[in-house]
Amino acid sequence: MIRGITRRLSRAQVLVLTGICCVLVAAAPWWLQMQHDGGDPSACPPLGQRDPSPAASVRNPDVSPSGPEAMRTSIDAAFDFLDRQMDLYHRAMLIQAGPGFSAYYPGGKIGDVDDISAGLDLRDPRAADSTLRIDYRPRRSGGQGWAGLYFLYPDGNWGQSPGRNLSGARKLSFAVCADRDTRAEFLVGGIRDPKLAHPDSLAKISTGAIDVGPQWERHEINLAGRDLSSVIGGFGIATSREPDARPRSLFLSDIAIDLPRLDEPRVVQSYVVGSCAHGGIPSSAETYDQALVLLAFLARGRDDDLRRAELIARALVAAQQQDRTFKDGRLRNAYASGELLDPHSRSARLPGRYDQAEQKYLEDENAAGTDTGNMAWAGLALVQAHAILPKRESDPYLRSASSIATWIVANTKVRDGLGGFAAGLQGFEQSPGVATGQPRKDYRSTEHNIDLEALFDHLAAAVGRDSPDGRSWSAEAAHARMFVDRMQNDVQGSPHFWTGTTRGSEINRSVIPLDAQTWAVLHAREPARYAGALD
Repeated sequence: MIRGITRRLSRAQVLVLTGICCVLVAAAPWWLQMQHDGGDPSACPPLGQRDPSPAASVRNPDVSPSGPEAMRTSIDAAFDFLDRQMDLYHRAMLIQAGPGFSAYYPGGKIGDVDDISAGLDLRDPRAADSTLRIDYRPRRSGGQGWAGLYFLYPDGNWGQSPGRNLSGARKLSFAVCADRDTRAEFLVGGIRDPKLAHPDSLAKISTGAIDVGPQWERHEINLAGRDLSSVIGGFGIATSREPDARPRSLFLSDIAIDLPRLDEPRVVQSYVVGSCAHGGIPSSAETYDQALVLLAFLARGRDDDLRRAELIARALVAAQQQDRTFKDGRLRNAYASGELLDPHSRSARLPGRYDQAEQKYLEDENAAGTDTGNMAWAGLALVQAHAILPKRESDPYLRSASSIATWIVANTKVRDGLGGFAAGLQGFEQSPGVATGQPRKDYRSTEHNIDLEALFDHLAAAVGRDSPDGRSWSAEAAHARMFVDRMQNDVQGSPHFWTGTTRGSEINRSVIPLDAQTWAVLHAREPARYAGALD
């Protein structure tokens, strides 16, 4: 299918790419397990209206329009969804976004620190709105009679490191309510420990103590004219046991600073938070999905599509070049949605979740690995970006795709009678900056090697098939094709493809996967040779 992508694609190809793209991006969201005591569950109704789920927007086929107009409507709706998903965390700086990208971490307890806790409000686990629940149980555990919580960056930073540069922002806004009438103060900045090297760049700005009740109210804190060059405490809340010593819960949502970053290279979150009860890491932007979205934008080819394609292509190049450990051409299986590069470490962020009990960010182990098939698709998308987008000095997208392919050959090529390439590397490196510790995945996948033949062949065409590099890439394509051919069942009348091999050279005959049958036909220049697999 990828072989057919040119500057002008057919509408059918656009529809196929867009459909694949949206199914994968809209796949399942999140779960978190946390219980809170106390509070009135009828207080603080859901804030705003939930976004309709993809399933809810499907029309009744008996009354839907048909023909070219219906196809255009479907394609446009799919791309509108991709646009929204791509911009989730870049229209404003989100201080707290629950399972999605948050710019600050709600771990900075102050006052009677054992009397206050925070976590996502899970009264409606399917709600699309992200609400943080602050539980205050005024036991005077530290003898203060009050408690509070700072949202810090980096996590646990009280002045050991610089904060975020939020220069240009004019205001912070948030919505708040409580399960019973209470008073609370909301603030920005003010973390200035003289013993530590990096104070907050601005003194505390506060709403003062204000009344909070069981209905949502929106508030703003004016940041205009303030020094926002290093903001450690991006937001804070404090409340007291006086005059009411009863337990209470406050709910916060839409905590954001008006700092749009729509021209920043970025990846697209793969999941829709709230669309089902269980699913993948909500903040994950799968590398495979980035390739599909990039290809879809290139395929439709409108001016804004190409602008977005370039932002994703630039993000893949930046992730490759600014990995915290590896500088060898590989990509990770997934990156964190929202901010691509951590401003503190200047390295690409990996997806995960903030664990309130441990008060730290826990990364996703699968995301840290490198699967050969994912790399093949990223390389395919970058080769197409090189072919279609305006040329850039030193051809960064072609160079990035070549680096991916070089890593694959160096680290996964198998030189035995079956040929082909192994599945990649799994899990975390020993620690950031220490490259050891990732076990090799020695099985070989028919699907991966179909992908790789396409990648190597596109690279050969891009650099010139008769050039030394072109001949080298053609040879690698043949090595991948050899494995695919050897995975075809040789029993007469049943020419399907096996899934691949186990750890060694033994063919895995326990599964006959659909994708290996369809992709083998789609990718081939001689489809009749493989068409029997579709039977």
